[in-house]
Order: sequence, then C-alpha cells, then structure tokens
Amino acid sequence: MKKEWKVLTVTAMSLVLLAGCSGTPDAGTPAKSTDKGNGGATQAANVLDWSKTSDASLKGQEINVLWAVSKGAESPRVDMVKKFTDKTGIKVNIMGVDYNSLYSKITISAMSNSADLDVVEMDTIWAGQFFKGNLAEDLTNVVPKEVQSQFTQSSLSSVSYNGHLVAMPWYSGTKHFYWNKELLTKAGIDHAPKTYDEFREASKKLTANGIYASGWSWKQSEALITDYVSLAYAFGGQFFDKDGKPSFNKGGALDALKYMVDILNKDKTVDPASLQWSEEDVTRAFSAGKLAMISAWEGRYPDLNDPAKSNVVNKTDVGLMPGQGNVVSSAVTGSEGLALMKSSKHKQAALAFLKWVGEKEYQLDEFKIEGQYPVLQSLYTDPELIAADSTKTIGKISEQYKYGHDRPNAPGYVNWSDILAADLHEALLGKKTPEDALNDAAQKIEKAIAESTK
Repeated sequence: MKKEWKVLTVTAMSLVLLAGCSGTPDAGTPAKSTDKGNGGATQAANVLDWSKTSDASLKGQEINVLWAVSKGAESPRVDMVKKFTDKTGIKVNIMGVDYNSLYSKITISAMSNSADLDVVEMDTIWAGQFFKGNLAEDLTNVVPKEVQSQFTQSSLSSVSYNGHLVAMPWYSGTKHFYWNKELLTKAGIDHAPKTYDEFREASKKLTANGIYASGWSWKQSEALITDYVSLAYAFGGQFFDKDGKPSFNKGGALDALKYMVDILNKDKTVDPASLQWSEEDVTRAFSAGKLAMISAWEGRYPDLNDPAKSNVVNKTDVGLMPGQGNVVSSAVTGSEGLALMKSSKHKQAALAFLKWVGEKEYQLDEFKIEGQYPVLQSLYTDPELIAADSTKTIGKISEQYKYGHDRPNAPGYVNWSDILAADLHEALLGKKTPEDALNDAAQKIEKAIAESTK
C-alpha cells in the first residue's frame, strides 16, 4: 500500500538540498551520466566494497535502520531482520516512524550532522533530493551491474536519479487497473478497456442507476499527481524537455488533463466525490460496488474478496492500466528503496544489510508477511512465491511493472509538487482551463527551479 505524500514546509534543510539543483530531468529510465553531484560513484566505491559484505570483521557492529512502520517495535520486520543478524552477526536497530514524519527525521539528522542513521527508507520522489543534497551514498559502481540487472524496471528506476543509483531497490510498486466484471458484463462490455478511448466509451455505458463508471483520488494532494502522471505518459506526454524546462503544458500531457476534465465535467462518468477523495476512499467506493473501474496500487486483494470488507467478492479483476495510441500501458510507479546515509559510521555493515534486502530470502519474506511485491524479476516465476500468492494475481500485477513511469524525482520536487497539484485541481473544478492551469503551473515551477539554482 502506498503512502500519500504530505508536502512539507520549506525549511533551512530543504534550501540546502535544493542548492545543488542543476535542472530537472524528465522522469523515466535513468540514462548514463557524468554528474558528480555528491562526489560521484568513484568516491563511494573507494569506501564501500560489495565483495566484503560477508567479512567476519563486521560481526558485532550495529546499524540503525529508519523506515515507516505502523506498529513500531511490533512490526513483523523486527523478526525478519533477526535472520540477517543470525547470518552476519550485525545487529539491526529498527527506528520506526509514521510515514509523514520520515522525511523530516532524515533531513533533521543530516542538518545536525548526526551519525545516528545508517540506512533510511527513500520514497521514489526523493532520489534527486538525496543525491544532490549529499544525503546518500552513490551506489552506481558499488552494486554490481549484474545485480542491478536482476531488478524490475519499476524498482530500479525509482531509486535512480540522472543515471545514478541512489538506493537499493526495496519493493516494486505501480498503480493498476481494477474493474467490476459483473458491471461490465451487464453493460454489454466483453473486455476491460485497453485504451483511454475505449475507457471513455465504456464509461458512458457504465454510468447509470447510482453507479459511476470510475472514481479517482483527485483531491488536491500528491495522489492527484500520481493519477495525472499515469495519464500524461499514456497520452505520450513528458514533464520536462531535454533542457530541463517544464513541458507538461503541451502535447500529450495537456491532452491528458483535457481528458480528465472532460470525463468528469462533460461526460459526468466520474463520481464527483473524486475531487475530495483519497486513494483509500476510492477503494472503499469500489468495494461497495459503487464504481465500475478504478486505478489503485497493488495489495487491494485479498480485501476485495473478503465478505466482511467487500460487496464485490469474486466480481472483480486486475490488469494493465490503459494506454493510448502506440502506448500499450502507463502507470505511475510507487516503488521505494533503502538508502545508505553519507553520515553513517558503519557503511560496510550497512551495505551488507542492503545486499541482504535485495536477495531472495528477504524479498520472499516481505511478500509473504507484509504483502510487498519483490524487486527481483526472477521471483515472479518462482514456485515458492507463486504458491504464497493466495490471490492468484501475481502475473497480472507484475506485468504492469514493465510500463511504469516515475514522477519527476529531481531536487525540489517535494517543494513544488503542491504547485502542480493546486493547478490540476483548479482545472478539474472548472476554475481554469486545462491550458491556463498547466501554463500557470509551468511558469511557477520554472521560477522555483531557477531560484533554487542561484
């Protein structure tokens, strides 16, 4: 399940992290780069040695790992990491906080030059901030290329910035397409829409008798941006041009917002409550049988088939998000990673932990116990993981990871994402045209990027 990002107020630390920004690259698969923003991969390689992560000299060391947990010390991961300690002799202290406190905890630690954190959870939208802000070690030349090649495209791109590997992939995630088979059949629709043209036509047939064709998490928040990213790339759009200038106010990205406005306000096939809904609100309405189609993260099963929680037991299915034109499918990524802090005093022991997190034993435990989807591509055909998938959806879920797109994870994203969310919301409310909304957002974001580089 993905956490909804709450934009933080700009602090002194945020300004420090923004100072190194040299432009905002387009989101997507990382390209080769010679950027030396945090000292470069060579410097990290001089300190960190992948081949020595099993060194007996690491026994007895302690590392502190900060990640978002809901149950503190009761988290199942406490027992999971004991396996690592038994194997290596390295003690792991879990420092759990709620998700909305995670970023501030990391930046405060960095600002105070504290060495109390060795490994930290890194959301996909923080990669550029962590790299340019000199928070995390560059693992590009530390993690062997043959190891990196084993990860899903979604998980690897989400922890990369401008060609640099900023963290170890931890789990895979994208949004997925869920639909109510019974409602589609009653409307005379024999397959789930594969394109957004099909989606729109199907929506007109599905909206009737108190049922809306779709519902979305379109309140003014990060959740709105995640849905917009999925559609923008589906329509062939991009967020920034090769010079780092905003380009989401033209082409396919503009077409995507026009489409969103039309299905909401012209076709009226979107539940109007979407303008106030969070991602969990959307799932609840779908579970109640009030929506025919939704976009949501993985993990919606088995709850959708639990009679105590759902009115649509055995009536739904999941598959690829629609595409458009030559785009087969497009979905925003939500994969996360674990970063090794620059300030860590136990870097080799921390690297040993990251290596273990990326291996089969831990990845299987995460899926079985926490329901998080693996970063290792090979596990999706592994008999043990397939046997553990009680929902029988693993193949459908993993297929979407081939068509994931990151939000722009450049430095400053956490500070200007609220600009984009606000103008997107204005367009959906009908207070601005899609053109005016995106032009306004582009101008403000370009100004914010320019000011951050002074």
